[in-house]
Amino acid sequence: MRPHKLTTLGLSIVFLMAGAVSVAQTEGSYSSDTGARPPLAAQPDATNPREIDAQAAAPLAAPDSIEIEIEVDAGATTPLPAPASGPAARMFDIGRSALLGKDYSAAFQSLNDAAAMNFAPAQTMLGDMNLNGLGIPVNTDEALKLYHLAAAQGDANAMAAIGILYAEGQGVTQDNKLAVEWLRKAADQQNATAQNYLGLMYQDGRGVDHDAAAAAEWFRGAALQGESHAQDSLGTMFREGRGVERDDIEAAWWFRKSAEQGNPVAQTDLGLMYEEGRGIHQDNNAAVQWFRQAAEQGYALAQYRLGVSYAEGRGVDPDNTEAARWLKSAAKQGLSDAQDYLQSSGL
Repeated sequence: MRPHKLTTLGLSIVFLMAGAVSVAQTEGSYSSDTGARPPLAAQPDATNPREIDAQAAAPLAAPDSIEIEIEVDAGATTPLPAPASGPAARMFDIGRSALLGKDYSAAFQSLNDAAAMNFAPAQTMLGDMNLNGLGIPVNTDEALKLYHLAAAQGDANAMAAIGILYAEGQGVTQDNKLAVEWLRKAADQQNATAQNYLGLMYQDGRGVDHDAAAAAEWFRGAALQGESHAQDSLGTMFREGRGVERDDIEAAWWFRKSAEQGNPVAQTDLGLMYEEGRGIHQDNNAAVQWFRQAAEQGYALAQYRLGVSYAEGRGVDPDNTEAARWLKSAAKQGLSDAQDYLQSSGL
């Protein structure tokens, strides 16, 4: 199951395809054009993807929890409102700070006051609180009302939220064409979340004709501004040669970009590239390190690959106890490969 992120003003809502929703901090900004596809561009920094080697594989520390929480991220570059210059903006700043500090009561009061002054960013963030039940009961109808009020003022984050809710059928009747309309409006305003999700719509042929090339370009638009799910999706396109010419080196480069942000799917993808020596030096030790990071976040495929590594002594000393532990964790999540391996190996 690959999570897809809905970024709103200073926060992001992670939509799992099963419908669960949680909140985390945002990432990045990038410029797109107004057509069906953002322009293909050079790499986002001076790093040459063809210089990736096993020395760069040292993983980040694993998260303390698999839960996604609101966190302050000083490195986030999602465009935020201009500094407070009026009563509504000042109330918004107070409310946003309270929300990041998980003081939901204070956040609601300040954001509600700012939203009543028709301040679009506050309406969007208050919509987030209603959608996620942050300090208040979940109220999708109220969230949609607030998003529409903000979207009417041109708020791209609200437009992205509406588009994804229509795509997921959450609080509204699912309507892929309407979802695409809202996502495109937001994507045309350089909204990374909308670009990423629009890539998914083109990839799956939902609300638009299936177009792998358009999907890859929208993923690139979001990936260049640091959207981790788009980076992983773009890496997958390069690995499989869908919508772009197959390029394992490019794939590994994008997987690393996403993996370094803690994305368990990308960490697993990068681990597999190391294990197979695709686009990167073959290194079982590095593969195990990346599998472990993702496995500790509860990602079933990574748990399976880590269990197999322990069972077969690849990149780690053989350990049937550890192998069984990780394989059983993956099997409990319904991963058939793990279930089959347990049965065939007798672990």
